[in-house]
Amino acid sequence: MVDIKEVLSNSYCSIIRDQFNESFIEQKEELSAEIQEIAFIDLLEQYETQKEEIMQKWANTPIDELGGTTPTEKINSIQEFSEVFELFIYMIEHTDEDVPSILIERLKDFGHIAIQALSDLANAHLDNQDDIFLVGALSALAEFRTFETVKLLIDKAYQLNEKKFEIEHVEEALISSGPCAIEPILEIVESKQMEDVEKMLLYVLSVVSSDAKDERIYRILKSAFREADDKMHAVICIGEYGDGRAVPMLRGYLQKNSDIERDLYYEIVGTIQQLGGRVDEFL
Repeated sequence: MVDIKEVLSNSYCSIIRDQFNESFIEQKEELSAEIQEIAFIDLLEQYETQKEEIMQKWANTPIDELGGTTPTEKINSIQEFSEVFELFIYMIEHTDEDVPSILIERLKDFGHIAIQALSDLANAHLDNQDDIFLVGALSALAEFRTFETVKLLIDKAYQLNEKKFEIEHVEEALISSGPCAIEPILEIVESKQMEDVEKMLLYVLSVVSSDAKDERIYRILKSAFREADDKMHAVICIGEYGDGRAVPMLRGYLQKNSDIERDLYYEIVGTIQQLGGRVDEFL
């Protein structure tokens, strides 16, 4: 009897491996040994940009072991949530890549049931910040792009922070959630002091709202800069947000302070330039 989970996972890994090896071999033959390592790193970056295209190629390629059906057809034909979720778990464990988007889309068809299962999976693996099941669950939750999943991700950040763990995987998931993260995050950063989680949320807010300017966000960023003892984080957030109205405030800070740390000084100068301001007098 065909093991559908194994066939799908193996075929997925195979198409990625073949694509990667083919590209690297082609480049390797043309490069000297001294720069092959650089070429390898470049190839990894190239793969990141082509990942979705490769996933789609796999999803729409018929597989002999599945009777000539495509992964998309097979995954969409699975009716029971438990079977879809088992496949999700299996692919996290048996592939080194992101879970294919077609499987995430199928999970999304089950709505709150899937969200709760993913949240429970994350909760079961909070004792290791880099656990593959935790990271996989966070990434999948991000793809739902709803207020509910954003709030769950924020909860996970606080839980991990309480354990003194890094929260970068939650940060990545929240950024992937996109503009739907704006209101839930605003609700928190408007009402709480800027500790570790709130600083992360402010950064996420500045990224996901860069194309959706909001006076509330600009006001929060200004306050964060003016009130923070360590202003580096606020400057980075202002740069990500990209509102040129911050230029006078940043220029004024440089003009009024002569004892700014070198790294912060040049971060502010770079941000002013990025926002379209003049910096000649500061260089």
